[in-house]
Amino acid sequence: MKALKRTIFALVALIVLLVVISFFLPGTYHVERSTFIKSDKTIIYDLVSHLNRWNVWTPWTKEMDSTAVFELVGTDGEVGAVRKWDGKVMGNGEMSISELVPDQLVGYDLSFRHGKFNSKGKLTIETAGDSCKVTWVDEGNLGQNPYSRYMGLFMGKKMGKDFDNCLAKLKKVAEERKDWPVITEKTIPDQIALLVKDSAGPKTYSQVMGKGYMEIMEYIKTNKLKMTGPPFAMYLKWDSVTFFSVMDLCIPVEKAEKGKGRIRVEKIPAQNAVVATYFGPYDKTASAYKALDQYCKERGKVVTGGPWEIYITDPMTQKDPMKVQTDILFPVK
Repeated sequence: MKALKRTIFALVALIVLLVVISFFLPGTYHVERSTFIKSDKTIIYDLVSHLNRWNVWTPWTKEMDSTAVFELVGTDGEVGAVRKWDGKVMGNGEMSISELVPDQLVGYDLSFRHGKFNSKGKLTIETAGDSCKVTWVDEGNLGQNPYSRYMGLFMGKKMGKDFDNCLAKLKKVAEERKDWPVITEKTIPDQIALLVKDSAGPKTYSQVMGKGYMEIMEYIKTNKLKMTGPPFAMYLKWDSVTFFSVMDLCIPVEKAEKGKGRIRVEKIPAQNAVVATYFGPYDKTASAYKALDQYCKERGKVVTGGPWEIYITDPMTQKDPMKVQTDILFPVK
């Protein structure tokens, strides 16, 4: 019995000692990590200032916690925007944008467990030679809870590793995006067009498209019609394995009453679209399609139809392939 009492006394004394020591431990924590990114400030700022785009470069997504429910309150990319989450793995929390300096700084407030744990953070972007230095700082008050004080000793190592991983992913994504084509959102007005429906595979695209557009051009010349824009193709079906597609080859005209043979006349209604302005060889447009797809996913754009390709530059007259412009369009809502 005496041995048991001594053991209990020793445990109590140890607990008291640990509690006393905790009050001498730091009451706050500060975690800071940096990386250098060879990309434009605007690209980096866009990725870190929109809370819904944190999915692209941080692990705190549905992939980490399939049970998590996310909610965005306010306008993303503006001060006051809040991203909330609740899941079995990630727990309950929210992040709100507290400060924005375009292309320079994003400040935020972070809260976990219904406000039980809080911190403040910021990401700063500074020009550093041919790169940008991105610094991520997070700091918070550990309060008087002894357990929190001891956990604070490990915050630098735990959070620092997460920050390093996130910044490495941010670097990869931002450096890839510096080669993205310019992407804009616009409304395409309604238009009258002459169309020829055809299909082609990898080895027959140039032949099929050349023949179709030649037919339409001859019809325009014969009937003295006026073109109102460059030729374009609307893709109706696409096989990503065989690269076989069915498309409407189109040339917009001021007016036309009827077609001839396989040429038909249609009024194409106005529609909202996301458009990538691509310069380069036609057989390298896959990168522009990938960029458009990612752009739409990040902004919640729903693609409502097949893509268009608008042939702004005639490759027969422009011999430098890097100056050939093709606008690639996704109809969206």
